[in-house]
Amino acid sequence: MDEDLPFELPKRHKSYTIYNWKKNGLKENEETIVEIYEGSIRTSNCELCGKAFTNLKDRHMDHCHETGKFRNIVCNKCNHHKSDIKINSNTGERYISKIISKKSKKGFYYRIQIYRNDKKVLCKTTLTLEEAIEIRDKFLAEHPELFT
Repeated sequence: MDEDLPFELPKRHKSYTIYNWKKNGLKENEETIVEIYEGSIRTSNCELCGKAFTNLKDRHMDHCHETGKFRNIVCNKCNHHKSDIKINSNTGERYISKIISKKSKKGFYYRIQIYRNDKKVLCKTTLTLEEAIEIRDKFLAEHPELFT
């Protein structure tokens, strides 16, 4: 596809990648997202630790989960060690995600996950968003030292 790259891009890689970035919370204008994509496929090392990428799947788009703004193209390890990991949500509620599940009678459930210093400090599931919010808010009130 592109002779400048050390690997071949799968068909529709660009549209698939950009779609997933947006779905996962990247909030940039179209022109900027295309620039980020072009940079990501040409980046040869993690922009945080310098580790060399060995294949196309090694690189990840790192963004702020609160603002949706792009930060870096990073390796898997650096991406999972960011302090704001796991706060992105598809419910509009911080730390709470709606999980589709065939095992649930409703077809979904809500998961509350909070990480601090790369450790999971809370992981609970509920059947209603209201209950999830209540659990999250109670946890935040009981553990203010984790959020200062």
